[in-house]
Amino acid sequence: MRAEDFIVYRNLALCLFIVAVLVFLAVVLCREWVKRDLAERMYAPIRIRWRPFAWRTNWLTCSFRVLYSDIQGRVHRSICWTYWLRPSVTWDGDEIIDYRHEDVA
Repeated sequence: MRAEDFIVYRNLALCLFIVAVLVFLAVVLCREWVKRDLAERMYAPIRIRWRPFAWRTNWLTCSFRVLYSDIQGRVHRSICWTYWLRPSVTWDGDEIIDYRHEDVA
């Protein structure tokens, strides 16, 4: 491998690494938007998991599976998504579950 080839491959790998870091930071930002929306509704988040290949959303949205507790102590399971560029959160499929049915650790 010549030095010029090594430089090209290194620069290509660096570009891919930068894109991966930016996507990771965007997902973290979307997760913080979900946590803020839960706090505004006076709910306590228990678990927020990213769903990278959610079938109901498109490539402009970031989808999450959320487990949270309300003021009465009931545990809810829901799916939500938010757009990459704005902090609005859309909720879908909220159901009340019990601690015995879900691992909360």
